[in-house]
Amino acid sequence: MTRRASALAAIALLAAGLGSTGCTPAAEVPPADPVARPAGTPALHHVGLNSTDPTAALAWYAALWPSAQATTFDGRDALAAEMMLVFDAVTSPPAGAFDPALGRPSAQSAIWHIGAYLDTTDSDRLAEALGSPHLPLHIGTDGGSPVWRSGLAPYRGTHTAAALPGVEVAEPRAGGFSYLLGPDGALVELTGGPNTRPSLSHVHLFHEQPRCAAEWYVGVLGFEPASDPVAEGEDCAAPPAEAGWPSLERIGTIRAPRAAVDVVGTQFSIYPRQCFGARCGEPTPLVGSRGQVIDHVGLRVDDLAAWHAWLRQEGVTVIEPLHDIEEGRALMIEGPDAIAIELVELDADSLAG
Repeated sequence: MTRRASALAAIALLAAGLGSTGCTPAAEVPPADPVARPAGTPALHHVGLNSTDPTAALAWYAALWPSAQATTFDGRDALAAEMMLVFDAVTSPPAGAFDPALGRPSAQSAIWHIGAYLDTTDSDRLAEALGSPHLPLHIGTDGGSPVWRSGLAPYRGTHTAAALPGVEVAEPRAGGFSYLLGPDGALVELTGGPNTRPSLSHVHLFHEQPRCAAEWYVGVLGFEPASDPVAEGEDCAAPPAEAGWPSLERIGTIRAPRAAVDVVGTQFSIYPRQCFGARCGEPTPLVGSRGQVIDHVGLRVDDLAAWHAWLRQEGVTVIEPLHDIEEGRALMIEGPDAIAIELVELDADSLAG
């Protein structure tokens, strides 16, 4: 079995162990003749959000990112920036809202957070204007005095409990990462420093096995690896490392093993699921992203019919079959750990717009 085939098999086993997303997938029959993966790499197009008040949610994100333009996508309210935010109206609060008391959602999907790259040095003013104070970042095992961005921690970088006592004290620095609580409880990260190019295109993921998931994104969707790929004969699965700080959680954040893939328009950074062992009281697997406040990730492709044939051949679960939308055509699939991924092909008018 090849390294890629091993990785895909590992992902299939992981997905099987996590249960259903609550949708009934379409029955897909692989094509009779082998097909090649379509040329070109999918580009980040949008993130789908569920909201009890899409108008208010759009206004909040527009205030966060004033250069964005209010628009629609397939008849839904949307905000167009470096990536588009698309809002589905729901009648009750969606699952997956960030709980400040826990430092995480009570039910976490594979989509950790969305957000923007920018110089966060003075973003406390932005947070104040939004009426959404930064969430506290804990700086060590004893809690300490939380900071609102990582550049204010009394040390550089992230460190485990064992390393913290010997870490050199550092004065406050410009920039760093910080978090806001967005509409409907969406977790929004702002990250960067003085030399960061501003971009609303930030998507970070959790996966049961980050390196196995990266193999899936590379092998199935054609993304380029942005971290060390799994070597031939190496097992992509690995146990979680020690937690570290600064962290939204008092118990720290597990940041390794980590993987990353380059997507046209951004990069997906992938971290391990946080609720291993007794960290959250009991092991808590990831849940499907459909129905969560951050519902799915949307990718733009050039030939959706060709991608459909390729995905069927690879045995990828189809959540929503190929269908027409106002701007072209779309298809929803299920990726590792029940993450929902929408592929869209835009017609000429939509591309020109």
